[in-house]
Amino acid sequence: MVIYILYLTIAFVIATVIGAVSIPRIVKLANSLHLYDLPNSRKVHKLPIPRLGGVAFLPAVVIAIAVIAAFNERLEMFPLLKGVAPQHYIAYIAGAMMLYILGIYDDVHGVGYKVKFLVQIFSAFLLCVSGLWIANMDNIFYIQHLPYWIGMPLTVLFIVYVTNAMNLIDGIDGLASGLSTISCGVSMVLCIMTEKYLLAMLATSFIGVLLAFFSYNVYGRKNKVFMGDAGSLTLGYTLSFVILHFWQKNPVWNPYFHNVGIVLLSTLVIPMLDVVRVMMSRLRDGRNPFLPDKNHIHHKLMRTGLSGRQTMVTILALSIFVIMVNYFVSSYLSQTLMVLLDVLLFFLMHYVINIFIMRYENKNGIEYNRTF
Repeated sequence: MVIYILYLTIAFVIATVIGAVSIPRIVKLANSLHLYDLPNSRKVHKLPIPRLGGVAFLPAVVIAIAVIAAFNERLEMFPLLKGVAPQHYIAYIAGAMMLYILGIYDDVHGVGYKVKFLVQIFSAFLLCVSGLWIANMDNIFYIQHLPYWIGMPLTVLFIVYVTNAMNLIDGIDGLASGLSTISCGVSMVLCIMTEKYLLAMLATSFIGVLLAFFSYNVYGRKNKVFMGDAGSLTLGYTLSFVILHFWQKNPVWNPYFHNVGIVLLSTLVIPMLDVVRVMMSRLRDGRNPFLPDKNHIHHKLMRTGLSGRQTMVTILALSIFVIMVNYFVSSYLSQTLMVLLDVLLFFLMHYVINIFIMRYENKNGIEYNRTF
């Protein structure tokens, strides 16, 4: 295990260094090509900002893992590939590369949502073909094992759902990268405890490059950069890939962690449920559910008078709170009750946020526009 901790540390360092070195150069290239995210009425920032920061993510992670895996296989020092289904990772690399290329093209030229959905669906389908699909609901809502003709479409829907949730939550500095870092941190711990070593290394490597990006995205001045779709799409795809390994045929059990599937899923409760809430709001108002607006949770928090950074910190704190609640109740509640509890916590958050919005806007003479 000491060797493995050393591997994780080296992978983290490699990904961090690649991110820290490459991102300023990506910013310089974006500036020279005038590839900016321009401000408009829907966006929070006021100045043009380069948007290719996520270009560094996938290469940094692949290089970090490949270096460690090649070194380990040569010396045979640790069973790094224990329990690994190679076809899952081959499908993951193929799907992630497709989304990565799509994201870069979207950041440079723009892509319609229909094309995005088609590529996302095909990338998700690749994981199903490799044998990675939701085969066991672990008695959530009294559903146990799923046949492939239900599990595979459900898996495609889940992957597309998570991928877009991460893409849509990327609205203010540090939010998508912060939530992803928290999710990867929990994933790393759960994967180590359940001996999913290569998955743990994947999560650790992403933490490294995400922290490098976070420093430029939140604290950068000359080198400030946005993630862009190249980063958010591959992030969402990766997180769904990790989570799916906890919903296979055999439930994962560990004496220190109960209901690990829901605990891991709770790391993405805020972006996932926020997508549903926003789309329901758009449909209620007779608008296209796929067209953007300013009704996401970060937009609502900023309507209470919080700054962008305060909003980011608040949402990250709420995410950690939800994860901790799920962890502490996991030994006492069924997974069905945990799911219902997460939904209840989410709507309580928005109820409280709406109260603060109403108070702030009434105090400042702003006409209050009730939101769902």
